[in-house]
Amino acid sequence: MEQETRPAIARKLAPERFFDAFFLNEYGRIEANRATRYNTSFSIVLIDTEGSGGASLIEDAGGLDYLKRLAAAVVNTTRNCDVAGLLDDRRIMVILPETDHFGALTTIRKLARAASALKKTDRPGTLLFSHATFPKDGKDFGGVVDSALKRSTERKESLWERLDLRSKLFWEIIGELTSANYKGYDSSTFDAGSGMDLSEFFLDQINELIIREIARAPQRRGIMYYGSKNLSASLPVVKNLGSAGTIATKVFLVGEGEGSIWEVKNALPLLLDDPRLRETFFTFFMNEDTAYALVCKENWGATFSCFQTSDFGLVEGLISKFQNEYSLQEQLG
Repeated sequence: MEQETRPAIARKLAPERFFDAFFLNEYGRIEANRATRYNTSFSIVLIDTEGSGGASLIEDAGGLDYLKRLAAAVVNTTRNCDVAGLLDDRRIMVILPETDHFGALTTIRKLARAASALKKTDRPGTLLFSHATFPKDGKDFGGVVDSALKRSTERKESLWERLDLRSKLFWEIIGELTSANYKGYDSSTFDAGSGMDLSEFFLDQINELIIREIARAPQRRGIMYYGSKNLSASLPVVKNLGSAGTIATKVFLVGEGEGSIWEVKNALPLLLDDPRLRETFFTFFMNEDTAYALVCKENWGATFSCFQTSDFGLVEGLISKFQNEYSLQEQLG
């Protein structure tokens, strides 16, 4: 497909609010200048269609039809002030003015739902979403785009994508992660508890480190879920939260609780009566810079099979699945 024909293709996809790469780059540079002048932020979202077949979607009629419906879904899902278009043969870009890191993640969730509602084609695979925010992820528009492209590549390597976890239920994912053997920089499994090299108190130490990280930059937005079979004011994580000062991170305590749990500082209890929560401990934490998840399944003899990860895609996916399946408010920070 010749480069000169891409503007025409973009207009055919969604005539009202869908543009070509030249317009996207020009608008992006203007938005970066505006954000610099007024000390604001903006974000971009990339939708990589490579997972929908590997080749360019504009090379055949079926792919072009799917891309047309996807473009329409993007335009209908985003705001009037957002600018969407065809970045290249297999990527759609959305520029989101006045949108921070968490706003971009929320937009991705909406776009992913809209895309999943499209009629399936004979193309295998799924769409890959990535994002970046100015000025944190780039000093100019080109830098922001480069960061989003890098995250797209990293997303392909995420366990979330490699294991196709989006098609599974939350507790199916938990079972799979804690029963397998992972050894690596981003994700690993280990045993803890009675008779093990790591005691169960090691899990409390991990949560203490997370709360220290939250308190170190109290103004930084983030989200944390702490799941335990019994919630009480005597839990180490609750005591650590009480001494953390005022924090912007939203912390939720999940499980069965006592009356005193409602008096906890810096956290909101989510009292859920689910037997699976009585045998599984978990911590999910994410902010702009860090992502971490710890899941421990209790075995016989006071031992635990644990999985930990710093894989951004996996942590965000676990949070999204948990919120969705327990009908919780979809918030990320």
